[in-house]
Amino acid sequence: MAKAFQKKYGVRVFVKGGGCADGIAVVLKNRYEMGGICCPLKPETAKKNSLMSHRVAVDIKAVIVHPQNPLNDLTLKQISDIHNGRIAKWKEVGGIDKPIALIYRDHCRDMDEPVRKALGIKGAVAGKAIVVKTDMEVVEYVERFPNAIGVTSRIFAEKANVKMITVNGVSSTPKNTEKGLYLITGDLYIITKGRPVGWTKKFIDFIVSDEGQAIIGKRFARIK
Repeated sequence: MAKAFQKKYGVRVFVKGGGCADGIAVVLKNRYEMGGICCPLKPETAKKNSLMSHRVAVDIKAVIVHPQNPLNDLTLKQISDIHNGRIAKWKEVGGIDKPIALIYRDHCRDMDEPVRKALGIKGAVAGKAIVVKTDMEVVEYVERFPNAIGVTSRIFAEKANVKMITVNGVSSTPKNTEKGLYLITGDLYIITKGRPVGWTKKFIDFIVSDEGQAIIGKRFARIK
């Protein structure tokens, strides 16, 4: 999106990686004009700090397994049961007689994190889960362990040596997500301190425009 904006307007947007906490912190400290988050701000946090959320895309949370895993589909309930410790072996969902190695990204505990919400995770995940901090770690563990399963942003799984399985028979494509058929998703936001102005406003307006959303729709689900 930054490259497309620069090509159109000749203005460069600097992009730096990080998680939700980083996106919030840099805006609160006035280090950057925009921050990216994948979990919605609490209303009280936004009000207290004069933060505004601008919804720009829908992230697609893919369910991934090792390529050697013979399963190609799980129901949303089965995935929820795996994460909540109610299913511990692959044979319980029609797979091989091996323990399930759950790889779980634990983040944004004080926010309405999309994967926890979609899978009904109220407290800690399954006791033997391997808990990691980033999406890339989820992908890397699933690549290494034949009995592993994880949920990660589809964009991280696309070029990895993993298999994206269907959920309730529905594949995790932008089109299926936009139609409301694929159910494990999360909104993506840009946050600003107060109302955006100048080039910051121009950039956000560009993202939510038809032109910007056409770019979003190649890898994520569009918001309109």
